[in-house]
Amino acid sequence: MRGRKHKGNVFVGNLPTDFSDERLAEAFDPYGIVLSAAIARDPVTGAKLRYGFVDIATEKAAKLAVSSLNGTQLDGSKLSVQLSERPVKGAAAGPAAKRPRPAAGPLRLTARDTSQAAFPAVPRKEPTFQVERRPLRPLPRRLTPS
Repeated sequence: MRGRKHKGNVFVGNLPTDFSDERLAEAFDPYGIVLSAAIARDPVTGAKLRYGFVDIATEKAAKLAVSSLNGTQLDGSKLSVQLSERPVKGAAAGPAAKRPRPAAGPLRLTARDTSQAAFPAVPRKEPTFQVERRPLRPLPRRLTPS
């Protein structure tokens, strides 16, 4: 399995409309082992969108593919190929990654105005199961032959 710090994910934009996942994988195959290739789809209609992602085994192969395929013509479309950077959890990517603060201040609710509550205050139900607690038994000792 790959480690979590894998950087071989490539974004491919401006794909031809009739392009398939297999053809996308074949286009990147000369540059390294293609682990997956997928064209994005509209979640509502299921129609193919004109961009996709290719996962290549190594970062070196991904950089070679980006430098070789960016700006090339494929079935009449000029490809836009670049490394896809996944955002790091917990760390801001810069000043643009910070959320803007609302100008009016925090949302304050009154007793009459509960329609604006992001999470209405509903009491929690009691659990319907009971957890049985037992004391731990000592592990049996294994006898080793002498």
